[in-house]
Amino acid sequence: MKKNSTVLLLLAVLVLGSVAFWVMKTDSSKGGGKSFSDFEIENTEDITKFVITESTGNVAELSKEGDIWMLNGMFQARPENVDLLLRTFKHIAVQSTVPSELKKTVVANMAARNKKVEIYVNGNLSKTYFVGSPTKDHYGTYMLLEKNGRKSSEPYVMHIPGFNGFLESRFFTNVNDWKYSGVFVYDPLEIAKIEVSFPSKPSDSYVINQLAKIVNLTDQNGVAVSGVNKYLVENYILNFEKIYFNRIAEFEPPQVDSITAHSPVYTISVTDVSNKKKTVDFYLKLSENPTIDLVTGKESLYDTDYIHGHVRGEKEMLVFQYFALGNVFAPRSYFLQQ
Repeated sequence: MKKNSTVLLLLAVLVLGSVAFWVMKTDSSKGGGKSFSDFEIENTEDITKFVITESTGNVAELSKEGDIWMLNGMFQARPENVDLLLRTFKHIAVQSTVPSELKKTVVANMAARNKKVEIYVNGNLSKTYFVGSPTKDHYGTYMLLEKNGRKSSEPYVMHIPGFNGFLESRFFTNVNDWKYSGVFVYDPLEIAKIEVSFPSKPSDSYVINQLAKIVNLTDQNGVAVSGVNKYLVENYILNFEKIYFNRIAEFEPPQVDSITAHSPVYTISVTDVSNKKKTVDFYLKLSENPTIDLVTGKESLYDTDYIHGHVRGEKEMLVFQYFALGNVFAPRSYFLQQ
């Protein structure tokens, strides 16, 4: 017990020593030097990379490759999240200085817990933000700037003019929150084939083929379906311009494996004109708040707003909103002449 207490005491001394050193480096009275307040970056189109590192050790590295932003060199990043930060870098401004009586406390808190944001312009490190906590009124965020390896001697309260809120939450590292949410995102004329399968009712399944702007609908065996309304088929293809998942389910691999071990309720495959195919299996999602049907008296076990989807070849289980999926689960009978 005594040994454990000694270890904890040593760890506490090391942490406090680190905080003190960080404060000393940032304090002008201890040699920190010049005050930097020019956080904004006017030409954000020249930003080629930014790295967000949390005090927990989590890292998100966003790098520009052509017109696409990549996350950690592995995944395409959500354009809307990148755009939000680029606008932040462009419009961020000093709201106020930190009162002298609060400065030591603010800097010490930032040393213990901060988000480090390194911004690269044309491949070179330009500025580094240390992002602290929100102010008490939540209208500002304590931040400190570093340039050319030197921290500013002063922290500042930063904000976006016209935005009533704090900025700390914009700088996150969770991979699931950063990953691009597009699943079926096609130019309709680039789609060669759409296969829709209903495993529990094969008679509802079908295949849509498109060649030179001419569409036809067949069953799964390639037999043409008669009495088809071509307008409905052409309109259905438009669904696949913008199908995005809502979020990534926070599941461990065994949970994903358990779900995918069952037969899906729907399977949709899209093949483009370059013969590249993507397949998604859809599974009913258990409701977090089961309800009772007032007519039948039966408990409704499944979510009526969201459904799970698994892209074959990938590890994550995705969550889709039925509303955003439109009529992608339409049965074959939907396309018959009306």
